[in-house]
Amino acid sequence: MSLRRDTLWNFVGMGVPLLAAAAFIPFVLSRLGNEAFGVVTLIWALIGYFGLFDLGMGRALTFEISKSLEEEGGAEKISQTLSAGVLVTAVTGIVGALALLLLAPVLTSSWLKISPAWQADAQLAFQIAALGVIPTTVTSGLRGALEGFGRFAASNIIRLFFGLSMFIFPAISVLLHGASISSIAFYLVGARLLALLVGLVQIRLVLRASFVATTVDQIKKLFSYGFWVTISGIVGPLMIYGDRFFVGAIVGADQLAYYAIPQEGLQRLLIIPGALSAALLPRFASARGEKLSELLNINNRRTAVSMFAVCLVAAILARPILSWWLSPEFAAVAAPIIWVLAIGIWINSIAQLPYTLIHALGQPKTTALFHLLELVFYFLVLYWFAAMWGLMGAAIAWCSRVLLDFILLSIASRQLLRKI
Repeated sequence: MSLRRDTLWNFVGMGVPLLAAAAFIPFVLSRLGNEAFGVVTLIWALIGYFGLFDLGMGRALTFEISKSLEEEGGAEKISQTLSAGVLVTAVTGIVGALALLLLAPVLTSSWLKISPAWQADAQLAFQIAALGVIPTTVTSGLRGALEGFGRFAASNIIRLFFGLSMFIFPAISVLLHGASISSIAFYLVGARLLALLVGLVQIRLVLRASFVATTVDQIKKLFSYGFWVTISGIVGPLMIYGDRFFVGAIVGADQLAYYAIPQEGLQRLLIIPGALSAALLPRFASARGEKLSELLNINNRRTAVSMFAVCLVAAILARPILSWWLSPEFAAVAAPIIWVLAIGIWINSIAQLPYTLIHALGQPKTTALFHLLELVFYFLVLYWFAAMWGLMGAAIAWCSRVLLDFILLSIASRQLLRKI
């Protein structure tokens, strides 16, 4: 397996959909209008967020399968583990779908304040989207299994199709059916079903055996790992995006864009270390001793150096780009905030490797507990700093949180390495 090739595949799977978003969103927005397009973005978010109903099975399967590949009698264990993962993701996907089905009428009639002209179409769209939760969760598990086998190309072809379909299929739907939110939801769910079929075929080709009856122990093992991954998956986005509600409440919604737009753009840089970390997870899980330490140290240095250069260039270019894209006035206000956030992005980049190592050593509980601790610390500091220094205070608070995260992860990863 080539680490460079697998990282590149991960980067393509994460990055190319951003190009599709830039190409197709303006067209869909112009045809739907602001309100209907806003509902479509909520459907994207709901399908994505309800994907958490896989309960961390994707990452758990990557860990368990990559570890079992090196063990005697691993083939049978892998079949049992995979069967357990598919069963769990199917059941939890059904639970997530039912939850969204029940929420759909309330969402459209009162919570989201959708105008009467769009309410019926929006409710039907949410109900159709609910069905998409099931193939989303199962496919997440299958992608994790493929990465456990080292099949990053196959996994990222599915990810790439997922990402592209989010933006291309709504454009196709608008062309064929006009301004219909429910038609867009139908196309998006169809894409999820097609991706699931591709994932099943890919797993069949890799496994070369039938799914077998699983055991309660296998299910418990996946749950114990996946539960803590899910906690991190819930808390992490709250610390990335939840701060905007605090910032808007403290400094005013009219100032929020100066913080949110630079943060949103700089966050995209994290797909680079994210691609590397995903490729390293199965390698960390199967390595031990000096080989594991060497693998961590080499890639830590590479990430630190390369991401420092990337963040520096992004910070330098941000002001002229924002001046051209939005306005010189906007860029002037946002520029100091960008420099602070860029430092935070760099720290967050190098924190991803110890985070991945801890998961590869079977300790996702550690990172989840860190995130819960950081959540309390972050919102206390955010409230204090933003009240004193406004947007700059919010940016400093975010950097403080990622610095704490890096310190905790680094200490924990080094302690685990010493125990091996």
